[in-house]
Amino acid sequence: MNILFLSNAYPDFDSSYRGIFVKKMATLLRDEGYSIAVVTPKVYNKSHYFEEQGGIKVYRFPFLARDKLLIEYRKIPYLRMVIYYISGFFVTLYAVLKNRCDLIHVHWAIPTGLIGVWVGKLLRKPFIVTIHGSDFRMATERFGFLTKIFLSVCQRANQIMCVSEVQKNEIERIGVKPEKVSTIPMGIDETFLEAGRKRRKKSNGESHMVLSNRNLLPLYNVSLLIRAIPKIIKEQPHTKFLIAGDGSDRKDLETEAGRLNVGSSVQFLGRLPHEKMAELLSEADIYVSTSLSDGTSVSLLEAMGSGAFPIVTDIPANREWVVDGKNGFLVPVDQAEILANRILNAIHDRDLLEKSRVENFLIAEKKAFWPANIRRLEGIYSSVLSNVAQ
Repeated sequence: MNILFLSNAYPDFDSSYRGIFVKKMATLLRDEGYSIAVVTPKVYNKSHYFEEQGGIKVYRFPFLARDKLLIEYRKIPYLRMVIYYISGFFVTLYAVLKNRCDLIHVHWAIPTGLIGVWVGKLLRKPFIVTIHGSDFRMATERFGFLTKIFLSVCQRANQIMCVSEVQKNEIERIGVKPEKVSTIPMGIDETFLEAGRKRRKKSNGESHMVLSNRNLLPLYNVSLLIRAIPKIIKEQPHTKFLIAGDGSDRKDLETEAGRLNVGSSVQFLGRLPHEKMAELLSEADIYVSTSLSDGTSVSLLEAMGSGAFPIVTDIPANREWVVDGKNGFLVPVDQAEILANRILNAIHDRDLLEKSRVENFLIAEKKAFWPANIRRLEGIYSSVLSNVAQ
């Protein structure tokens, strides 16, 4: 079976996290014998228009991005989006024909979904769409033309995959037929589960490590963690904070850490290759995500599998995985003092940390292990193509 992935994000270089879970899905399907081609926007000048990554053909279409992600725009860049759609349409059309693709798998209904609709209709190819987080948020924050685009893509898709049950319920609520909707979270691989199995139990008196690995962009709200640090180190001065990620907010966050006199306790690691993340998570005692919005966060699932205690914002996607006070803590998106208190609570309660590690490992292994999710995805592919052939 030849599959085209049409994705708004796909890694541009070794340390890139952009769409790393899409690449992982493509790689696992390739290992199962599928022929995979990927079409994705060209964001960075140094990225290649075409390259082959381990047998996966990657085509990038230009849209005057100038090294700036769409998520970094506060307002919709209309001119760039017109170029995005025209350029993306023709490159996708070319890739489908060149690789004789049987099915188009779109990642993100907005913006790439419309391209999938047009190419699928023109070439009479079935397409499915995976709803992640940002596309769903854009469609439901303000009901308008984005909502209409989102619903149009969902209605024309042969199958819709959500990354969480919460998301699935909300999509059905706004008018999408339930029989078209499945839930398959982006998964984690054996590396993170192995890190959880081999995690070393720390002795009393050892300093604690707190890790955040979200992108340094406004959506991920990492300033909340920085503002929580003074209270934590006042009580636990040896606590170390690692910020693994990069983005437009980095300079401001480093400045804020300096202004709060916590620079010696915080280390900004920048982007790290994804293969190093399991080792880093296995050393972290506490994992923090301060995101304002999410689909199912792969970073959270990786942390749970690796045994880091999750303290995450109280948003619907996180509530599906974390029960406050049981296997993690949920905190408001705008109250640094509460975040500081929860981190201190976790530091003081070793029994909770140890108990939650066992529970979180089992949750990650049962619900988020890639091999099981790939088998479910293969079933959807086969069902869609079978229905089209009838």
